[in-house]
Amino acid sequence: MVSSLLVRSVDESASGVRRSIDAATILTVYVVVLLSIRSVLVVPALGTAGAPATIVAIGAFLWWVWYHVQRAYRIDLGFQPLRIAVLGLLLAVMASYVLAMSGPMPGNELTPADSGLLRMIGLAGVAMIAAEGISSLDRLHAVARRLVTGIGLVAMLGLAQFVTRQPLVDRISIPGLSARGIEIGLYERSGMPRLSGTSTHPIEYGVILSMVLPLVIVYALHAPTRRWFYRVLLLCVAIAIFMVLSRSAILCTGIAILVLALRWSWRMRLVGLSCVAAVSVLVYLTVPGMLGVLTGLFVGAGDDASVASRTGSYGVAFQFIARDPWLGRGPGTFLPQYWILDNQYLGHTIETGLIGMAALLAVIVVAAFTARSARNAATTDFDRELAQGLLAGVLAGATAMAFYDLFAFPQSSGCFILMVGLAGALHRLVRRPPAGPQPGGTTPPSDQTLPRQTLPGAEVSKDAIGNQ
Repeated sequence: MVSSLLVRSVDESASGVRRSIDAATILTVYVVVLLSIRSVLVVPALGTAGAPATIVAIGAFLWWVWYHVQRAYRIDLGFQPLRIAVLGLLLAVMASYVLAMSGPMPGNELTPADSGLLRMIGLAGVAMIAAEGISSLDRLHAVARRLVTGIGLVAMLGLAQFVTRQPLVDRISIPGLSARGIEIGLYERSGMPRLSGTSTHPIEYGVILSMVLPLVIVYALHAPTRRWFYRVLLLCVAIAIFMVLSRSAILCTGIAILVLALRWSWRMRLVGLSCVAAVSVLVYLTVPGMLGVLTGLFVGAGDDASVASRTGSYGVAFQFIARDPWLGRGPGTFLPQYWILDNQYLGHTIETGLIGMAALLAVIVVAAFTARSARNAATTDFDRELAQGLLAGVLAGATAMAFYDLFAFPQSSGCFILMVGLAGALHRLVRRPPAGPQPGGTTPPSDQTLPRQTLPGAEVSKDAIGNQ
């Protein structure tokens, strides 16, 4: 039986190497499943909640809860505002679900409500495992590296889709998973194919690229090793963002780069502008007409049907909000057949009310201030830049919510909440006092000698140490 978030197993081979399965390992599995398996593939019996990434996320939440239920030692993580914010959001969604189930409800909303609650439970689990479970800065860096590499590979897949004019992922069949009757293909805009990678829709694809782009830039500029590799990934991600042909992706990218550039020198900002210009020229030369289509997205936005739908959503949304203003109509119950909002803030308010909306804003604000605090407390240049990258990613995701139903799609919601959790982990780890003699001459145990009930990365209380 697993009795701790830090579960160690001993390799009995001749080498005697000791291997471990920790929070960073679980998050790595989550990233691989999230980005490598197309979002529309689910376990049929579980419906929309049966996406493999959602199943892993729910497992992470249960693991986190089980640890706290059975632990025998008091732990000291310090003040964790992110835990309060994330659990507050989960409680608001659960309260909305309970209220919705307590009254009459259309039959076609029951399953979406269950799925909406399960997805939020999973997201809370990912955030908590990341924020409280990562045991060291090295393990945090490992998760960030793997996320950056995964996004780079997804960007390469998108470019391959453009070259071949084929979705490619439709040739992959995973036993036990089905596409829920959704046809897998490529979207088009103005005659140009839109990249989607393994995402459900090009907008989701563009949003996850733009959210993780700041971390890709940080690694391309400041990684201790293999900068050439991360620069290749950065080039692929930058080109893919152009070729998604999404206003949301371009706007989120602009916010992400702007936040990063706040810490750059003027020379670095000029280099950044030069790189953007170079990528634009490369796209112009290799894909005739692409820049014209991109320009038309903004110049002709007033005549675009999708923009008109977004701006026309406010009146409809306010009518629904007025019916259930505090706790909403229930998570996942505002179906696309009622209206397509393309606005996470409005949709979340309709489904979970003003209380749920306040909880969501609290998560965004706390995550942003947590990343900023981590940047100020970091002792190395790389960790300071990483904190700024996480801040940029969180704000890019918050921007995307104004133009896109971010929580309705597994990859975008997963990447956003992982960035939130990593910001919390970095905040905790850079502010943790170094191990050493404590008052009274007591020296805390190392990570290798902590009692099995101790959360990785946490300090055991002095009372617990004295009772060992």
